Amino acid sequence: MTELHKVVRRVSRNPFGHYRKQIVVILEPVDTIAMRLKGTRTIFRAPLSSVYRQLVEWHADAERKRKRDEQKLRRVA
Repeated sequence: MTELHKVVRRVSRNPFGHYRKQIVVILEPVDTIAMRLKGTRTIFRAPLSSVYRQLVEWHADAERKRKRDEQKLRRVA
């Protein structure tokens, strides 16, 4: 895997929500991810560790919900 030494910018394929603008994702070498809407100046930044932690939490919540729903179905049947 190659280490990140310079800023990398990519644009999403699909427009985002009612804004109808693409999202620009920026990977910065200081282990930060930034996002903004294309054509705007406001940038939202977060450390990669925080983004990863949030993704793991969402995944765990989804798994708990799936298991809970499966148990409810087994009780009804």
